[in-house]
Amino acid sequence: MTIDITIVSWVIGAIVMYYGLLFLASLVRPRQPRSRSAAPPLMVLLIPARNEELVLEGTLSAMSRLRYSGDYRVLVVDDASEDATGEIAARWAATDARIRLSRRVLPEAAQGKSEVLNHCYRLLERWIAEGDPWMGGRRRDEVVLVIVDADGRLEKDALEKVAPFFDDARVGSVQIGVRIANARDNLLARMQDIEFVGFSCLVQIARDWIGSSGLGGNGQFTRLAALASIDRGAAGGDGPWSRGALTEDLDLGLWLVRAGWRTRFCYATFVAQQGLTEWKPLIRQRTRWIQGHYQCWRHIGGLAAAGRVRLATRFDLILYLVLVVTVLLVSATMGVALLGAVGVVDVVNDFLVFVPYGIPRRLASVALSLLPVVVFMGTYQVNSRHPFRWWEVPAAGVAFTAYSYAWLWVSLKAIVNIARGRNTWVKTPRVAAAPPQREVAVPARR
Repeated sequence: MTIDITIVSWVIGAIVMYYGLLFLASLVRPRQPRSRSAAPPLMVLLIPARNEELVLEGTLSAMSRLRYSGDYRVLVVDDASEDATGEIAARWAATDARIRLSRRVLPEAAQGKSEVLNHCYRLLERWIAEGDPWMGGRRRDEVVLVIVDADGRLEKDALEKVAPFFDDARVGSVQIGVRIANARDNLLARMQDIEFVGFSCLVQIARDWIGSSGLGGNGQFTRLAALASIDRGAAGGDGPWSRGALTEDLDLGLWLVRAGWRTRFCYATFVAQQGLTEWKPLIRQRTRWIQGHYQCWRHIGGLAAAGRVRLATRFDLILYLVLVVTVLLVSATMGVALLGAVGVVDVVNDFLVFVPYGIPRRLASVALSLLPVVVFMGTYQVNSRHPFRWWEVPAAGVAFTAYSYAWLWVSLKAIVNIARGRNTWVKTPRVAAAPPQREVAVPARR
């Protein structure tokens, strides 16, 4: 049986070269701001919380110890929790003037993360208009909303490192890197750490070079004025975040770019979050992510027509949106290349026409198929807090290759969900965090 994978190899090769060149360019020309000239913005850390009693105490404890030369606040939105989430947040709000709790009740509550975020946005807008002292007299353009998941742990100086990005009035949002806090718990958690630190960090650094970094749902910093510029609520719409968006972070970033804002990536700091240690919830989470990615295809036309946005930025974002399809291509190519290497099928790959036919070309085809994994593993070794020992790297790369086939399965599940009209936002489950050591709260500076 003969299988021709020439076209697919050209596609994969072009994509790897594109991001590889951008990544190399980002190393030569770093774009992280070195100093701050303007007054630091007020950072409002938002924690959307629904049934988060297992992790919320530790998150609030960590947030109370952040180091920042400006002011920051913490807003916990209890989205009709059925556990002790509200009580934990209320305890902290009673002892730390920087922390506030907002409670949402049914039937308005429990409608997904987008609704919680829009609720928070409307609260901040109202408090600024009313001159609420908690906002420190700041204007809309002096406030940055920081979205942190209930299991998120910002590095102590994260706010300090991100604040200089907002000296540039064109920057609407900044995303920081993500690490998996429990990466050593089991192999599945470690694979997610490679995914975030190895793959996502590489792609984000590369895309930052042309101002098109994507936003994530954790560790996302967005200027309040930028949110106001895409607020569709006044016209009877959803607000800054689209109702029913399964990947509200990706959707928001695309709206911001279309409105003329720049999105940046800060690789100098990270937020740690829990990784999933079982396959069932991981498959459910990733299916939602892929389906939400397909939802965002509705932005392709708007991006193509966004004349005030740089052509390179538009091209990169459109490419990123359609790249989800290459998950199927890459997975198939890896499988075919491995079958060809052991002689089960005869693989035709004219992409490698300069390699002698037979075993050399078969091995070269396998090498080409595995090249992305090699690049991701190299990035992971440089940026991870838990790098592998050098002799463990090949086995880890093989494990990550096998893990990547999950994307093939979830992509198929997402397509089936779209065909059947399923569009349900399912919360990611948590595991109990280590008991935090609570410290005495420091009163807010007025």
